[in-house]
Amino acid sequence: MPKVSQAHLDSRRAEILDGARSAFAKHGYTGATVARLEEATGLSRGAIFHYFGSKRDLFVELSIEENRRYVDLIVERGLDEAFRAMANADPEWLGMLLEIQGHLRHDPEFVRKVEAVAGDRDRLVNWLREAQARGEVRQDVDFLHIGRFASIVLNGLALRVVGGDQIDVEPLIRLLHDAIGPRN
Repeated sequence: MPKVSQAHLDSRRAEILDGARSAFAKHGYTGATVARLEEATGLSRGAIFHYFGSKRDLFVELSIEENRRYVDLIVERGLDEAFRAMANADPEWLGMLLEIQGHLRHDPEFVRKVEAVAGDRDRLVNWLREAQARGEVRQDVDFLHIGRFASIVLNGLALRVVGGDQIDVEPLIRLLHDAIGPRN
């Protein structure tokens, strides 16, 4: 049997994740049947499940990847850019984020598996703590509450985009600054 390079394995894994992301966003977790996953990836169930033990494992991996992308955006480019990116995001990608939120609320096993990878949450918390220490956000409110508020607004923005609303994000960013910016 010929050896397959790590680059090929990584490429195939990424291909599966991309197709599955589309299937889960379009059909939801339940509606993304194995047949739909096969269709979206262009691969057989044997090929898909060679890389992922189950549909749930595939969804968990996607959830971790999407969360990492979200955290990277905030940590590397800031909340303003995260809001701009969210306002202009592909509704399919946002649909995937909403599907993840539903599982975080109703699926304890999913929560356990996703929380096992806590590094991204820690990066976000540290970024926010440091922003507060630098005086970039208000200091009269605990930084965790500021993060929750920003997340609530960002998630609400995602819902509006998925719903088809055209969003002028700049006024929202100004309102966010008014709410969490430093006090004089």
